[in-house]
Amino acid sequence: MALSIPLVWGVMMAGMQSSIEAQRLAMDANVLDRGDWGFHATHDPLTRFLRDRRLLFGLSKLRQRGVLDPANQSALVVCAGVGGEGILLRRYGFQDVTISDLSGEALNMSRQLDPTLKTAQANAENMVEIPDASYDLVVVQDGLHHLPRPVLGFTEMLRVARRAVIVIEPAESLVGTLIGTEWEEHGEAVNYVFRWSGSTLKQATLSYLLRSGATVLPYRLWDHNVAVSKMAKRFPKHWRLPVAKGIYRVLTPVNGLGNMMVGVVILGNAIGGPRKNSDG
Repeated sequence: MALSIPLVWGVMMAGMQSSIEAQRLAMDANVLDRGDWGFHATHDPLTRFLRDRRLLFGLSKLRQRGVLDPANQSALVVCAGVGGEGILLRRYGFQDVTISDLSGEALNMSRQLDPTLKTAQANAENMVEIPDASYDLVVVQDGLHHLPRPVLGFTEMLRVARRAVIVIEPAESLVGTLIGTEWEEHGEAVNYVFRWSGSTLKQATLSYLLRSGATVLPYRLWDHNVAVSKMAKRFPKHWRLPVAKGIYRVLTPVNGLGNMMVGVVILGNAIGGPRKNSDG
């Protein structure tokens, strides 16, 4: 007997809700089991470089286009975990930074790391608590691929953004295909590692925004921070940061093959009126 469409849809939705809840529980457990999250707030030059370089790259692209005014703009980080990206944005000059995550334990830890951060417990796929166009900048780093529906999480970012969105996620690449992780497991939580391309970013953006306009800027970078950190730490401390920078500098000419996408979307109202464009 054929299953009815409502029944199939109900089963699918229940499965996705179960997946989201498993991710929340896994993050709660991870925060409680791991005692030291201080590297998110550290001032160690090597750690900060490795941790922040991708987001700083995205911010630099917004600054080049005259879109950034941190002292007078608000920022939201989704899938923020314990708030590392929020801490960076505060140090970058943003005075109004909110981080959101499913995990209440992660948000509790973020308040210990930086009490100036605002927090919001929310499902990134359905941020009903947040009105449209609430934040000037909306950011995610290594978070959307944990969701059952990563593109839905991205369009929610577009919905709550006023001026720009930065998406930092695994890229669809030959390297990712050959040696990248396809499935991630965290306790009972399992997620497929969704990989982005410039085409995916553009199509998802324009399908959601329609003719309201956006500039879509997909970039590729290399990101092998664990390996680079291990290599750099073989050297005396004062050489570690230059070594790490040197490794990534050598890779710069082939960034187009990189395993990471830094997607920058500038909304039409941030660039002087409706516009539809893409480069990068």
